[in-house]
Amino acid sequence: MKSLRTLITICLLLTAATLFAQTENRLLVKSNIPFAFNVENKSLPAGEYLIYTVTPERSMRIVSADGKHAAVINTLPNRAGTPSEKSSLMFHRYGSECFLAQVWIAGENVVRTPVTSKKEVELARSGRSYERNTILAFAGR
Repeated sequence: MKSLRTLITICLLLTAATLFAQTENRLLVKSNIPFAFNVENKSLPAGEYLIYTVTPERSMRIVSADGKHAAVINTLPNRAGTPSEKSSLMFHRYGSECFLAQVWIAGENVVRTPVTSKKEVELARSGRSYERNTILAFAGR
């Protein structure tokens, strides 16, 4: 009886892991970011990046193409009236500091907004205005 219970538990865990692998970790976009930038409280250098889902609409994983740099980003989903025509990444630039501000995915009407970092909040509170920079990205689907 104990071994049957163990076998059922193992089967359930394997099924859950398989379902998780199929629904999560979907490549959203691939983009070449020509400047260093910040996400949440992490700095990442310029380069080619891949952005994957971790949980639908709530968090993403950004990884450099060479695998040397990565961050998990908590996001707030915002609904748009119509689906985005192109995938793009929007950044806020305060002087020489850039922060990932939005991720738009072609064909989706949800914009993913990373949680604002402490550093960006401090810059905004100091009265500094930001400039928007948008980079087109390639849809990962």
